[in-house]
This record gives sequence, structure tokens and C-alpha cells, in this order.
Amino acid sequence: MGLANFAKYRSFISSDWDFEMIKRRIIEEMNAHHLLFWATGFGNLWKVKIDAKPSTTNAYREAEGIIEVTDKKLYLTNYESLTMAAQFDDLKLPEKHLEDLVIELDNGSYLVQFKQLFNPDEEDYNSNEINFEIALTEIEKSKRLCNNVNGIYWTDF
Repeated sequence: MGLANFAKYRSFISSDWDFEMIKRRIIEEMNAHHLLFWATGFGNLWKVKIDAKPSTTNAYREAEGIIEVTDKKLYLTNYESLTMAAQFDDLKLPEKHLEDLVIELDNGSYLVQFKQLFNPDEEDYNSNEINFEIALTEIEKSKRLCNNVNGIYWTDF
């Protein structure tokens, strides 16, 4: 799961990309502030709460990163969308069926704090509850922060 600035995200890689190539692209785009991307533990339909301030809710795990907004929009995205766009140079993101996963914001840089509220390895996972919280706080222009990631959040590969 992730947040993307599709106005800046470089999606196409090759018609025969491999996992190392897409992983490298995702990391490059996170460090360029065009994407934040994390593993969820397993594929599912997730309930996400988006707010301007981080909550005090206890989390199984949490992280933060910087993302840039340049066309007043960020989109929630998933691995399937990124891989389809990596393979087909004529596929534009967001895909039509995911266009409503938009977050409208002022242009600028944002600190994004994201939390996974459940342990994906526990069997008592409740699909009726909010699964992820995302807080977006605009960063003052005078503060220069950067991402320095070398892997996809919450993965071992």
C-alpha cells in the first residue's frame, strides 16, 4: 500500500521487468519524494483513516516519510497498480477504477506518518476496524527534510 504523487512518479520500467527492478524503482521514487510505500502483511481490502494530525492510537508498527504534492493531489495506491504501470508504458496512473482514492491537498512537502493498527500474523484480525492511519502534515518551506530509505517499509526483501 502507498501514497503517490502520480504527476511525478516514473511508472514505466520495461515490458519484462523483474522484482529487483520494481523494488529499485519504488525506492528511487520514495527518495525523490514521489511515493511512500509499505508492506501490509497480506493482500486485502483495507480501511484507511486519513487525517491532518497523527493520532495517539497504539499501533503494531509505524513509520514516516516525506512526500511532495505538485498538482494538489495524492493517491492511495497498491502493488498491482505499480506493477501494471511498470510493464505497460501506455498505462497511466491512477487507473480509472482507482481514481476516487484521491487526497486533495495544497502543493508542498508533507511529513506522512503511517501506522498499521493490527498484527498481520495474528488470527484475531478484525476486518471491520480501521486497519491503517495516515497523517499528513505540511512542512514549512524553510525546513528541508529528505527520505533516505534503502528498502520498502516493513519488508525483509
